[in-house]
Formats: sequence, C-alpha cells, structure tokens
Amino acid sequence: MQRPGNPDRPFRSDRPFGGGGRYGGGGGGRYGVGGGGRFGDRGDRGGFRRAYGGPQGPAVDYKALVEFVARAIAEKPDEVEINAFERGHGTVAIKIKMADEDMGRLIGKAGRNIEALRTLVRVASLRERKRVFVDMANTR
Repeated sequence: MQRPGNPDRPFRSDRPFGGGGRYGGGGGGRYGVGGGGRFGDRGDRGGFRRAYGGPQGPAVDYKALVEFVARAIAEKPDEVEINAFERGHGTVAIKIKMADEDMGRLIGKAGRNIEALRTLVRVASLRERKRVFVDMANTR
C-alpha cells in the first residue's frame, strides 16, 4: 500500500511499532500496543471497564474501611466511633465521632483528608452500585 502523495514511500502500517492513525488507529498505537478506536476503545480484547452484574468478589465493609482510616489518623483511636445507617435504595450513611482535637486532623488542611476518605469510599462502592455518604457527627 502506498502513501498518498508520495508513491515511493511505503504506508506506515508496514513499519515496526505499529502504525495506524494519530491516536493508535487500527494497527496498534505507539510501540505496537493499544489500537482499537480513536481514544483507546479496546473492542473485544478486554477493556478498562468491568461488566456489571453477577458476583464480583466479596462485598466491601464500608464501616470498617472508614474506621480503619479514622483510627489511623486519630491521636486517641479508642475514642473513634463509627455508625452506619442504611437509607434505602442502595444508599448508606456513615457518621464519624471522635475527640474534638482529632476532628481537625481528620478534616485536614482545606478539607483534603476528609475529601480523600470520601473519594476512597466512593471508589470502593462503585462495584456494588451503592451510594455511600461519609459525614462527621456534630458533638455540640
């Protein structure tokens, strides 16, 4: 196959390391890996997303996950108390109680620690298609 415009130069598909289009095309992307559609659509060779439905391993204990992280952060881990409530429709609410001086450590600078904990729980809950809310209980 010849490249359009220059008949003496062969088309890219017969060069090593794949070829194809700008984003990987059909013949593999850079260095011969990838391929498929324009932006990484892997077709029938597997993929990045898991198929939902059916058993995919043990269920995640969100309460234990939050308790583990909260106790690791706290200076007084024996005062950490976690309560989980089923709200219905696949929604779980988790409340965290801890010593007042440890609440600031859990929140973190500009709320980064609590947001990271919420993100961790959200990612863990995607497999079961549940919504899990993590909140701190008011002690006042």
